[in-house]
Amino acid sequence: MKVVVRVDGTAQIGLGHVMRCLTLANQFLPLARVTFLSCPLPFALHQQVEQAGITLLTAPPLNSSEQSTRSDCQLDEQAQYKHANQCIDVLSRAHNNSIDILIIDHYQLSSAFSTAMRRCSKHIVVIDDLANRQHDCDVLLDQNLYDNYEVRYEQLVPSHCHKLLGPKFAILRDEFYSSSVIPRKDNHFLICFGGSDPSNLTERVVDTLLSLKSLTISADIVVGAGYTHTDSLKTKVSSLANVTLHVACSYIAQLMKTASTMIGAGGSMHWERAASGVAGMIITLADNQIETTRCLHKQQCCLWIGKSDDVTQEDISEAINFAISSPEKMRKLADNAASLISSNKNPSFVVDTILNSIKR
Repeated sequence: MKVVVRVDGTAQIGLGHVMRCLTLANQFLPLARVTFLSCPLPFALHQQVEQAGITLLTAPPLNSSEQSTRSDCQLDEQAQYKHANQCIDVLSRAHNNSIDILIIDHYQLSSAFSTAMRRCSKHIVVIDDLANRQHDCDVLLDQNLYDNYEVRYEQLVPSHCHKLLGPKFAILRDEFYSSSVIPRKDNHFLICFGGSDPSNLTERVVDTLLSLKSLTISADIVVGAGYTHTDSLKTKVSSLANVTLHVACSYIAQLMKTASTMIGAGGSMHWERAASGVAGMIITLADNQIETTRCLHKQQCCLWIGKSDDVTQEDISEAINFAISSPEKMRKLADNAASLISSNKNPSFVVDTILNSIKR
């Protein structure tokens, strides 16, 4: 079986799409040959994809609107048709025969791209969370929680499309399914805002920790391959007792399972926190993280501190103090979140569901 994934990731637009596709690709690998068709990736992430045994092809550049800071800006139909034809040319040189499954995780591409790509792919799977455009696909996967999550794609996909909706279909790495043998530490924080953290919220939280030196807390700080302020961060972390910096680590699940509270972004990390049983205090980095985070906050599955542009150091300080003074409430947040993904019990769950949906 041949699987191709069309996805992009940069320090500017974030690496979350690539990371969740990499997780899904790893779960396909025992069954399929997997190829990523993407823009040039940061070096460390490029290596991670290739070391997983995935073929990495450079996607043709999108038109000039790709340079926009709006990574969710859908391309017009003509541009999508052109891009599809260019992608087919690239794939035809790498794959003599048609591919079996094309997975698309890209806010700028919609049904126009998918329809054109059916010339070379038997089945199409779309991963989305915006529900703001038409899709031509056989399977639509949206792992997020919204007030209307069960019906929001009703008018956006073909009648034959199988919709895999909600946190039960969260794409989780194998490490999140293993039990932890390390006890959770009281007043131990984990701070992580994804692979690139373009707003540098990590350093803002560390600045808050510096102002709270009198508190008896410990912390792990995690930054990814796309983070560009590592030297400055190292200097600040070095002056904090019981705080450790981890750069591009491969064991974040272990860190989540030992923390009592995690301060981080929305997106896929919501479900990683839920699987790890750690309470989340969330600062949303992008508009597409807001609705799910608001819904989870309302259902007492996390604490939403606010949007990155609005959150102050005082807000972060108050959140940290709340976590320390209210351990029972934080435990309740973690337990409520864990209940949302309780049926997702093994690493092959999402892939098995996709394949079963296609066979029907």
